[in-house]
Amino acid sequence: IKEILSRLPVKPLIQFKCVCKGWNSLMSDPYFIKLHLSKSAAKDDLEHLQLMKNVCLGSIPEIHMESCDVSSIFHSLQIETFLFNFANMPGYHLVGSCNGLHCGVSEIPEGYRVCFWNKATRVISRESPTLSFSPGIGRRTMFGFGYDPSSDKYKVVAIALTMLSLDVSEKTEMKVYGAGDSSWRNLKGFPVLWTLPKVGGVYLSGTLNWVVIKGKETIHSEIVIISVDLEKETCRSLFLPDDFCFVDTNIGVFRDSLCVWQDSNTHLGLWQMRKFGDDKSWIQLINFSYLHLNIRPYEEKSMILPLCMSNNGDFFMLKFTRNADDEYQTILYNQRDGKSQVSVVPSGSFRTLLWRNLKIFTKSLVIPY
Repeated sequence: IKEILSRLPVKPLIQFKCVCKGWNSLMSDPYFIKLHLSKSAAKDDLEHLQLMKNVCLGSIPEIHMESCDVSSIFHSLQIETFLFNFANMPGYHLVGSCNGLHCGVSEIPEGYRVCFWNKATRVISRESPTLSFSPGIGRRTMFGFGYDPSSDKYKVVAIALTMLSLDVSEKTEMKVYGAGDSSWRNLKGFPVLWTLPKVGGVYLSGTLNWVVIKGKETIHSEIVIISVDLEKETCRSLFLPDDFCFVDTNIGVFRDSLCVWQDSNTHLGLWQMRKFGDDKSWIQLINFSYLHLNIRPYEEKSMILPLCMSNNGDFFMLKFTRNADDEYQTILYNQRDGKSQVSVVPSGSFRTLLWRNLKIFTKSLVIPY
């Protein structure tokens, strides 16, 4: 029975909790939750994937989350979106997703608080202790969210660049918090950063990873990947592919491999690290011209966002073109023969997505504490 149930989507499993006490207990059993998660992650389709982003409604800056099924976008179906927010917990915004859990951050006068929640099961953790950094006259922050398998705990990492005064360079600080912990901890060995990464850390195999510029001055700066080990709570630097430019660099994980890509508005290039942690193992998977997709470079501003990769190596991507209609299209790119299938995304509220804030996730039964 467990094997059969582990192959079902989350929604019917939640409904099955009322069948009997045994099934109700099963849906909270740690072994069954991990079994179901492993089955979902191994699926080679779009049916189990969802996209999520932050949205603000009306003139009041109340933050909601909006999500939709990835399959509805790529199969040209009418997009059905779902709005939700934290009951009695206003001001939280999405900063990361991992194994079906989401991490939200709220800024308060004393600093920040985070909490974790599972959208599918509607279970929310308690708020974290207050996160605070060195006092200063200005601050920029970035967060990452992932899973530490050694302790079976979900953790969030916070990076801050604080301007202490007008005549002092910014101070780099990094702190980590695990679900259920009583306090935030300083992360050891984190380098001085010249600027913050553009997007939150991406999770892979017990690590969080960012593309950053480290160093205090431009002439002494270096573009690297910073990888944080969530078990040891330490970090190390990984080099990018040779001849890789920092212009509009993005980082993601496709089929359990760390990838970086660049969108130059004329070409899209994507590299894969074949062996995680070995920065000599980079290979280029994609390098195609915008002309291949009938995009006129420089005449219209377009952006391409890889979302996921199938077992056979096909890439599913979104393309946004800044023009009179603000067009959104899907791209199914076959890297073996270089052919692409392009279709228009149906109209709907999700067309107004915030591009860099878009998260892709798999529904799960994982408990957020």
